[in-house]
Amino acid sequence: MLWQVNKERWSVPPSNKERSVLFANFFQELRTRNDKLLIVFEDIHWADEGTLDFIKFFVRRIDQLPCLFILTYRDNEIYSNHPLRNVLGQLPPDSFTKLMVTPLSKQAVVEMATEKGYNGEDVYSISGGNPFYVNEILASYSPGVPDNIKDSILSVYERQREGTKNAWQIWSVMPEGLEVDRVAKIKLSWDINHCFAIGVIIVQNDIVVFKHELYRRTIEESLSPLKRIELNKMILELFLEDFEEKGEIERILHYAKNAGEKKLVVKYAPLVARKAALTGAHKEASKLFRTAIEYFQGGDTNQLAELYEAYAYECYLSNGIKEAIHFTEKVLNLREEKADIEKTGDSLRFLSRLWWFDGDRKNVENFAQRAIDLLKDQPASPTKAMAFSNMSQLKMLSDEPAECILWGEKAIEMAKELDNEEILSHALNNMGAVQMVIPSSRQKGVAMLQQSLEMAVKNSYHEHAARAYTNLANGSVKIKNYVFAEKVLEEGIRYCEERHLDTWTAYMLSWKARLELDKGNWTEAWNMADNLLKNEAQPAIIKITALIVLAKIIMRRGKDALTLLQEAKTMAFETMELQRVIPAMVALLEYEWLTGKTIIEKDDIEQTSVFMQRAGIDSEKAEFLFWMRKAGRHYVSPEEIAEEYDISSAAKALKAAAFWEKRGCPYEQLLFLFEGKDDDKRKSITMAQDLGATAAYEKLKQEMRNSGIKNIPRGIRASTRSNAALLTGREMDILQLLKEELHNKEIAAQLYISAKTVDHHISSILFKLDADSRSKAVTEAVRLGILK
Repeated sequence: MLWQVNKERWSVPPSNKERSVLFANFFQELRTRNDKLLIVFEDIHWADEGTLDFIKFFVRRIDQLPCLFILTYRDNEIYSNHPLRNVLGQLPPDSFTKLMVTPLSKQAVVEMATEKGYNGEDVYSISGGNPFYVNEILASYSPGVPDNIKDSILSVYERQREGTKNAWQIWSVMPEGLEVDRVAKIKLSWDINHCFAIGVIIVQNDIVVFKHELYRRTIEESLSPLKRIELNKMILELFLEDFEEKGEIERILHYAKNAGEKKLVVKYAPLVARKAALTGAHKEASKLFRTAIEYFQGGDTNQLAELYEAYAYECYLSNGIKEAIHFTEKVLNLREEKADIEKTGDSLRFLSRLWWFDGDRKNVENFAQRAIDLLKDQPASPTKAMAFSNMSQLKMLSDEPAECILWGEKAIEMAKELDNEEILSHALNNMGAVQMVIPSSRQKGVAMLQQSLEMAVKNSYHEHAARAYTNLANGSVKIKNYVFAEKVLEEGIRYCEERHLDTWTAYMLSWKARLELDKGNWTEAWNMADNLLKNEAQPAIIKITALIVLAKIIMRRGKDALTLLQEAKTMAFETMELQRVIPAMVALLEYEWLTGKTIIEKDDIEQTSVFMQRAGIDSEKAEFLFWMRKAGRHYVSPEEIAEEYDISSAAKALKAAAFWEKRGCPYEQLLFLFEGKDDDKRKSITMAQDLGATAAYEKLKQEMRNSGIKNIPRGIRASTRSNAALLTGREMDILQLLKEELHNKEIAAQLYISAKTVDHHISSILFKLDADSRSKAVTEAVRLGILK
């Protein structure tokens, strides 16, 4: 509460000696008030002598007033002989209560950060849980330190004595701190004891560090570039020998980079990178090799080629395929200049592999054959054996089992001669994958793939383990063994994510999206495919599957997806692989059936037929022939149709429907169910309606009308059509409760449904409203007028 004061009482005393008169006048003014009083003095750790004297004066008399006097200060700025300690020590112990504002727990910070969509681990690590810092960081989240926190920290820094400032500067360039037994080596003018006294620099697990990472970052950023280099050089000079002796190469690299010591960076960055790669940190390894390349000086082309080669391989593992191609081409040029047959052959083989991911079959075959031709007269070696295994892999991918096994056996024979388990694992992978999809050799193929996987995991062959998981998974999806596919995908994706094998994580996610599409989980499939396609540099091999998944969902929901389908088809034909071409063609044939339009060129059908003359997978060929017939392209005789695609009679169609029902594929089930009797047709279009397959529903409903069938199930309800996102009544109920910020269990309780059912409805709501969170879904619904 504000009030007018007696100006005579508040006239400034002529000198500090009359300060007591001012205090007495103020106290007397308060005594004349009948109100309850609240007085707050903030940041008294910065208070001057006069303010501290007033605190002592006022606290001794406060029991005469209806007053609460609140004082705030930062205890990490109150060192042992700070004047405030003396004041606090003189206060009557029964006149005050001290409340410590404890740091927020890690769990609390993570929850607060997660609500705002930030990384709680990062926020906690730099704030230490300090409530002020946490709130300020979350209010203006960015990779750096918020300006108001910087100002606060630098104001504290500027008030310190020179020795304390020196210590803060030194420690600011040491993010990991410094061991207590190494501190004595630092001889510059600094005041570590004062730092300990005020609690800004502390000892933690025998290491001297800043209490808060925010302090360290702020001080480091305030240093001039030259000062930063000077301090990093000082640390290197003091501890380089010690770091080398103890194998602390990461620390050497850190200070060498910041000190601009290029030779040390080039020496140690590859060592740190290889260490990171062994632990599975492949993205970090690629960055470290790139750093070595950037700092490289001199004319040693062999050393430069090795850096390029190592960098390209790590890019390959972490989904940087185009970058890997670019640097491997550089390696190839350097190897050819040196006329090094062995290493040139290895570069050619690796380029073949990289171009496969980029979907360019002509380059794939060109480089693979050049590698074979160059190495064929060379003695047995890992490079030659891997060139053979690479050719086996390509034949597996192009559905040529005999050729795959021929080259695979050559690779295995040489691998055993060389006692090389890495190449053995690679070759077993190829041969197992090609045999897994052939019914007569399925068990043998799975066993070989599992042997390859076990060997790779045991020896930490990260790439080969990822390939084994991938081939087990996509082979299982192709043969419709979805239970096994889900298990392998879960294990494989986890394995790859833990090791930053982003290329294979993305590849397996594309197959996971296809699996979810087949099983009718369209929202999950959409989200996976859409996320993959957000990466513009996504390799063609991954992009093709994601495009097909996305396009199928779009067209089945009654919207146009022709552009996506054409893009997928173009890339698929460039791979010249049936496992890409058939899904792209099948999707286009389904588009023709749904829309009644003729889209596919005759040449594309003929080219597909040529590809199908190779072995291929029976179920994929059968699917293509089924859709050819359904789209009215040409008649296919019954004996050419596999059992699960046979609609030559109602009985056979219902048998096929049962097949798809057993495998949990509702869209395929309803298509074959529709070939049955009238009641089967009614059930079919009801399933289409429930699945959200609007286009199929309308197509099948029209066929029923044309056949004179009565009592056709109604389509989307009028209440659903009335909202822009086509939300069902149940989805509208849940959306309304989302607006009230209820959790799944609370929604489930109110609507008398399970929490899992609520979760499925929410996924559908997010999909229809194109939102990635509940709050955004509510906002979009309000914008569209669906919610008021």
